[in-house]
Amino acid sequence: MNSKILVCAFSGILMLAGLACAPAPSSAKIKSTVQAEQDDPFVNHSKGVMLLHQKEYSSAAGYLKRAADGEPDNAAYWNDFGLAMSFMGEFKVAESSFEKALKLHPDLTDAHNNLGMIYTEQNKLDKALEEYGKVIQDKTYPTPYFPYFNIGLLKLKQGQKEAAQMAFEQAIRLKPDFYRAYAEVASLYADSGHYGDAYNAVKKAQKQYPDQPDLLLLEARCQYELKHYGEARRILTKLSLLYPNQKIREGMDKLKKELTKKMFLGD
Repeated sequence: MNSKILVCAFSGILMLAGLACAPAPSSAKIKSTVQAEQDDPFVNHSKGVMLLHQKEYSSAAGYLKRAADGEPDNAAYWNDFGLAMSFMGEFKVAESSFEKALKLHPDLTDAHNNLGMIYTEQNKLDKALEEYGKVIQDKTYPTPYFPYFNIGLLKLKQGQKEAAQMAFEQAIRLKPDFYRAYAEVASLYADSGHYGDAYNAVKKAQKQYPDQPDLLLLEARCQYELKHYGEARRILTKLSLLYPNQKIREGMDKLKKELTKKMFLGD
């Protein structure tokens, strides 16, 4: 009985010893493996996309450029590199990257949408609208609300508020929890005197942007116009604690003066 235990224990020691004495890989082999990984377009693209999600745009761009250079016929790699460059404000490089992607894959809808955004930034509005139109035509596009939102921003640049409002509303119909679109449309409702609709849109937008100073100021304005003066004052007090920028402070001062008049003079 004791001899069996001894054999088993000894066998276990032999197994462990065998692992401990396994030959280590040479430094040359490690270096070769690391270099191969650094040169792998798929690995570089995966790292770049991860950094893109983390908003590390400069680092993301480096990996995505290596991925695109390593596999230059991959349209998705050029599209994602262009996206990283657009976030950095490098619009010319981004434009060139999206155009490369579309030359390789003319039906890459993401690249059409991204190129439209770049054209909008560069005030090439007719070309931007053409790109967004191509996105809308793709009935399989998984985020169809984005082109309508982008068209809304474009129409605002053109001073066409009614068309912008229609575009934002269509984006919301396609995605009822699209809070960025609510933030944009709220201002348009207020501009046209529809303060009840503006207030409702602000409250939707604040689900994602609860302490956004411009939204709080707009909420206070809506409450004032709806004759909810106590609520307007409460929101202005909250806003003052957020150290808003000068433009917001100017809007606050204007609204405070109007509130003071109402207190002394009434409606």
